Amino acid sequence: MAVSMHVVWSTAEPGRVIYETHAIETITDGEGVHATVNSHTYEVPLHSRAEAESIADEEGYELFRRGEAWESLPEGEGLPEGEGAMEE
Repeated sequence: MAVSMHVVWSTAEPGRVIYETHAIETITDGEGVHATVNSHTYEVPLHSRAEAESIADEEGYELFRRGEAWESLPEGEGLPEGEGAMEE
């Protein structure tokens, strides 16, 4: 079963880019064959296109590289300046 990965805006935290996955499965029962979609939202902030591509590669997802949230991400790796620093 192929799983697609989509880069989207978070509804929990406006302005944060996260990802969702979707997989279509077929189920056969006494009434015939039915398709179901299994969707999951991952409230994991994405900081770059490279980071999204790395997650997709590691998990075996088909990454959809389009949309406003995708276009908002920088190409390179790493966190934006000032993010991810440990506070003392």
